[in-house]
Order: sequence, then structure tokens, then C-alpha cells
Amino acid sequence: MRPDDPSRWDFDVAVIGGGPAGSTCAAALARRRRRVLLLERERFPRFHIGESLLANVSDLFDRIGLDPAEFGDRFVEKWGASFVTADGDVSRYVDFTAALQTPRPRTWQVERSKFDDMLLRHALASGAEVHQETRALHATFAPDGVEVAFAGEQGGERRARVGAVVDASGRAGFLSARLGHRRPDPRLRKVAVHAHYEGIARPEGRRGGDIRIVSRPDLGWFWFIPLAGERMSVGVVVDHAVHAARPQGTLEETLAAYIAETPQAVAWCRTARRISPVRTEADFSYHADRHAGDRYLLAGDAGAFLDPVFSTGVMLAMTSGVEAAEAIDAGLTAGDLSARRFQPYERRLHRRYLHFRRFVAGFYEAPFRDVFFQPTARLGLAPAVTSILAGNWRPSWAVRWRIAVFFALVWMQRYVTVVPRTHSGALSSAAPPVAAPAVAPGDGVTTTTGS
Repeated sequence: MRPDDPSRWDFDVAVIGGGPAGSTCAAALARRRRRVLLLERERFPRFHIGESLLANVSDLFDRIGLDPAEFGDRFVEKWGASFVTADGDVSRYVDFTAALQTPRPRTWQVERSKFDDMLLRHALASGAEVHQETRALHATFAPDGVEVAFAGEQGGERRARVGAVVDASGRAGFLSARLGHRRPDPRLRKVAVHAHYEGIARPEGRRGGDIRIVSRPDLGWFWFIPLAGERMSVGVVVDHAVHAARPQGTLEETLAAYIAETPQAVAWCRTARRISPVRTEADFSYHADRHAGDRYLLAGDAGAFLDPVFSTGVMLAMTSGVEAAEAIDAGLTAGDLSARRFQPYERRLHRRYLHFRRFVAGFYEAPFRDVFFQPTARLGLAPAVTSILAGNWRPSWAVRWRIAVFFALVWMQRYVTVVPRTHSGALSSAAPPVAAPAVAPGDGVTTTTGS
């Protein structure tokens, strides 16, 4: 690469996408006095799924200068997670205050429309130039820079010369889709169906902020995420083959049927009232085989997304956004924005993805769930596992050997009964049917299939 002349650039960096990865990256770069152009194709606030955060996001807020005190009462405090079997007979509470290597166990359940808007506004306040309702059209790479073409809502193509590009465009994959680097995860072919409800009771006290996960005998699961006010995010995740084998109906009918055959979900949804369209996502776990090249990095969902059972989405996105900013800032200082210089960034992303994927893939196997739902009090295994679920991706040796023992027990459970087997058998056919929770008249929400 020829020596750079930043005076020939309009911006040091173009960030494509204003979600958690893009906004975090833009804020971190702007706070380092880099000239940042952020292009977001939508107008915030906008709906997005993935409302549950992990404990270690507090460290990320520190790194971009965002004070959680600004959240006020808009978000629900989260201190842990509750896991329960479909019949309600076996449950486990994951308390982040008991997790190893988790000095700040408090986190939040967030309505993403509000949370993402706050992050985008923070990037603007930090000094980034932010354009909403603006589509990135294409990027032309040259030895001395990148030309990014984009267009606003009114049309009219514009261009900007930049030193580097961060693709934080989510599943759209502005660069990653074009470069053909993204690979679906064959072990995590899942379908999610979800909506927002009111009228679902919550536990008393601090545990009222828990995410509650109901494990289904078909190795799928439900989430119940409390949001501000009475709003509750409810969704089910099942294997693609399980979903495809079901009678086809509207999304409303499908979600109601999943609830009806899961007794614990029935119990919680008896007085539920749906207040949003039902939406669906499919085959949402993937990983790029490359996250960087000359003058570009992938961040957040543009590069990888992992099944949401342990709520890693926002944390992984924000972490990659901060690290992408640090990698590019160092590269600008050194005058080197080559793929070789970005290799450490790629290695960290890959290692972090595999670290959490081990737990996610395990959750879809009965032996893992048997051991996970009935942890032994010996050797401190539960606090070690909890630290991973709180977002710890760099465990100490003391945590690592405990995790190794945990997975050894899972392996043994395949062949001998280490703990009672609670995750085998068919779905109950005796579960009472429930109708699709009604949508309140006049709330502006239709009962047609969501998208």
C-alpha cells in the first residue's frame, strides 16, 4: 500500500450502519478525534429484536463515554436469568452477582428502538457525522483510500473519500455479502417467532427483571423478557426442521400453537394481550470466514451473529465496534490500514465467537441441559458457568478449568446418568389449547402476518 495522505480524504473512516456495532465504533473513533461518517439506511427509532443485555456491557459503556445514568427509568434492570423446563418442574436461577470475574453484575433489558437511538445520538454527540435514511451504494477500494457512494431518501448519489470502511450494516452485509465471506452455521439452523405482550405477571423484587427461558422437550426454547412498563417480549426458537414439519398457518396461529403446547408458557400467558405484530427470523446464526481486508473491517452482525439463547448479540456487536475503532485508530496512527495489520482483530472475533458458540450449541443437546439445569455445588462450577453467561469471554485459569469439568460432566451424561435426565421425551399432548392473545382495539396493530 502506498503512503496515505489523509488530507485527500473527506473522512478518516466511513461506518456503514448505525446499530450497536456501528454507533459504538463511530463514537469510539470520534472520541479519538478521527473524522467519522456514519451512514444508516433507516430512521431511528425503529424496531429491532434482541432486548436483553449482558453484565459486561458496562465496561463497553465506559470505553465510549456513555453513562448508564442516562437510561433513567426507560430500561429494566437485569441481574440474572431464570431457566425452567416446559412443565415447570425443574428450574435454575443464574445470578450474575454470584458469577466469577463479574465485578459489575447489573445490566438491563432494553427496548431496542430506544436503546439503539440513544447509541446513535451518542455517536453524534461524540463528533461523528451521522446521516439517517441514507443507503450506502457501493465502495471502490484503491491503494490510497476508498470511495464510498451513498444516497439519501430523496435520491441523488453522493460520494466521499475515506481512509477505511467499517461494515456494521447487520445482516444486510454491505461488504460481507458482496465479498461472499459469510457462512451459515449448519448446527444452528433455527427459526424464531416473537411478539410483544402486556398482561404477563413478573416475579416480585429484583428478579422481576430476569429474562426467563423455558426449555422445550424438542430442544427449542421460549424467552420472556420484561421491558419498561407492562411490555414483555415473548418468543420461541426451534430447529428449522421442527418448524417446517408443523401445519402451516399465519404467524399469529403459529406462535399461539407453540405457546399452547408448552405448559409453563401457557401458565404465564393466560392473561396475555398481544400489542405488536408477530414477526419471524430464520437461519440467523452465521460467521464470516474473513472479518478484515485492506482498508476495511466487519463489525457486529455484518460479520457474525450467534443464536440468542444466552443474549450475546448486543454485547458481541458493541465489543467488535470498540475493537474495530481501536484497530483502525492504531492503523491510522501507523499509516498502515492493511489486512495484515488487522489480523489480531480477526483472531479475537473468531476466538470470542467460538467461545460462546460452545455453550450455545451445547444448549441444543439434552445432556448439556440436564447438567446445566442441575448444577453441582462442588468445585464452584455454577459460578464459573454463570460468569460466561454474564459475558466473560476471557476467563481466568480458575474459571477455565471449572468450565472444562462442566463439559466433562456433559460428555459423561451422554453415557451414564450423572444427573437426572430432565430433557428427553415428547411434547405434552395434554397441554390445554390457548387462543392467540388478542390485540387491543385501536392500538394501531393489525392481526396480519408480520415480517
